[in-house]
Amino acid sequence: MGTDRRGERPGQRGGVVGDPDGDRPGRAFRAVALLQPLRGPGRSSMNTLSAPGRAGSRLFNAYIVGICLLLVFPLAVVALISFDTSSHIGFPPKGLHLEWYRSLPDNANFLLSFKNSLIVALASTAIAVLVAVPAAILVTRFRFRGRGVLYAMLMSSLTVPWIVYGVALLLLWTHLGLRLGLDTLIFGHAVIGAPYVLRTSVAVLADMPMSYERGARSLGAGPLRTFFTITLPLMMPGLKAGAAFAFIVSFVNIPVSLFVTTADNITVPVAVFNYMQYNFDPGVAAFSMVQLIIIALFIGFAVRAAKSGALA
Repeated sequence: MGTDRRGERPGQRGGVVGDPDGDRPGRAFRAVALLQPLRGPGRSSMNTLSAPGRAGSRLFNAYIVGICLLLVFPLAVVALISFDTSSHIGFPPKGLHLEWYRSLPDNANFLLSFKNSLIVALASTAIAVLVAVPAAILVTRFRFRGRGVLYAMLMSSLTVPWIVYGVALLLLWTHLGLRLGLDTLIFGHAVIGAPYVLRTSVAVLADMPMSYERGARSLGAGPLRTFFTITLPLMMPGLKAGAAFAFIVSFVNIPVSLFVTTADNITVPVAVFNYMQYNFDPGVAAFSMVQLIIIALFIGFAVRAAKSGALA
């Protein structure tokens, strides 16, 4: 059998032995024909579920819906009670109006507690960030003996019940002769908020290649410039998420606040707790809904920051 000028045998033209005409479209058609029995009318048979599988899927979906309803139902009850026309808390509400929301600005105690909570949450979050960022860099960018022990100690406040921590703070301030006020409360909230910022910052730094920082240093950037131009911008998604959680933890905290606040420095949870000891009207539900909206905004901020970090 001879060869043509290109050195190919006649039976090899087209690239496959036994296909003398090099019929590639024909081969493609035959390949599709062989696969056709695997496909059903409009969907792949591999993606269909058997009857037990479909029943299990429906059961799982029903379970998820039930969990969501279980979580949302108490919030829905509080929301409805906040619009109740009755003078005492009850369910279902007798009617709906906005009077309890209109009366909130007239409650000086609630306004004071709201202002104090914002001050304490913002200040304690700022301190938590200032403490957590250097600590995160220390435990992720430097290798030294006892690094794991240091990280465990920095995260240890999460393992202590907050009410025990509040009693310990009260005893500490009393022993030192310090007067209770916003400054002592800010310190206490910063300690319980710092681990949240530290954890998210460590997670980001652990996945960040050190080659970025080494490249900046090799181009002449100093440690501070490298931190502010390379490390900090890359840390921002985790830092924002951790700061949002630290703010929420401070804003809703009651065990620590109960022990280290005074009548002039009460926070929102303490004000609600004190109010419900002597009053049982829907006004507390309206105030709680305002607090819930603020918390939801910060949770949304944290989720958005986490997603931006995942997509970066």
